[in-house]
Amino acid sequence: MAVSIEEFMKRLSTISMEDAIPYARVRLVSEAEKAHFDAVLQFKGYRALSDAFKCFFLETVELVNVSSQQKSGALLSEHYIAFVPRLCNGFLSLCGAERVAIFGYPYHGYTLLRNVFDSLVLTSAALQGVTDFYSIEGIEPGKPFDPLAAKKVRKNTEYSVRRKMSGDLSGLSDPTLVELARWDDLFDWETHGARLSLTNAIEWMKGQGPLPVLPQFEESAFAMYINRFCEVSWMFHRLIPLLQAPGAMLPDIWAEKWNVIDQSFEQAVESLTKQLGKGIGVAIAEFVKAKFPFTGKSAFPL
Repeated sequence: MAVSIEEFMKRLSTISMEDAIPYARVRLVSEAEKAHFDAVLQFKGYRALSDAFKCFFLETVELVNVSSQQKSGALLSEHYIAFVPRLCNGFLSLCGAERVAIFGYPYHGYTLLRNVFDSLVLTSAALQGVTDFYSIEGIEPGKPFDPLAAKKVRKNTEYSVRRKMSGDLSGLSDPTLVELARWDDLFDWETHGARLSLTNAIEWMKGQGPLPVLPQFEESAFAMYINRFCEVSWMFHRLIPLLQAPGAMLPDIWAEKWNVIDQSFEQAVESLTKQLGKGIGVAIAEFVKAKFPFTGKSAFPL
């Protein structure tokens, strides 16, 4: 039976009362999130790189807006209109994943990175002529839109692109292909079944700890998120120069800044191999340089 909004609110407040404070237990979540945020402050290198990367992208958007207005004679195809929103959405997704992770949910932030990665690979492939933005969206120019046919085109495109970008037709070294397959499997394990997150309940399952319902800082989990964030963000960074239109290139100082951040991402990614002996560092570096082969002097090609 429906009740008034006043009664609706009153009933919920009443059953959630603790020590005469409505919804008091929610503070347990916010306090745990704050504690996790404070623990993350120790990762100064990651924070500096992440914030510099975000500042650079925001500055780029401002410069592109001005440049486009001043040099509107540079005509761009409809593919540019498809590219820019994909890049902007990727930036928002990276920011969202970071917020989720730093406030206590690193594995959840990690899963968000998977979709960004998939989109970036497809976008880079389109920019290099491996596929096109129509195929990515399942559109067949000149034909009426059919949802089932579009789904089939998208799936076929994704499969073909994956083979050429990170699979058996990629031309990448065998050790890199092995590392990328493991990297991809880890994403799958968490995205489809939360198999990494569920390890948080091991102590409870053994009868040695409480149910893990509040965020709790674990360095290994957050470090895993950081590594994947830097890797995927480096791929994103490699696409930023394509916001430049031919004939409307940004100033040299902008390209110099791009180089600094690019080199910083490379150093962060390769540190997994150089400092910890993990093969994924050099594998990601090979993949990014081969499949995102853009520089600060690159411009939109289509």
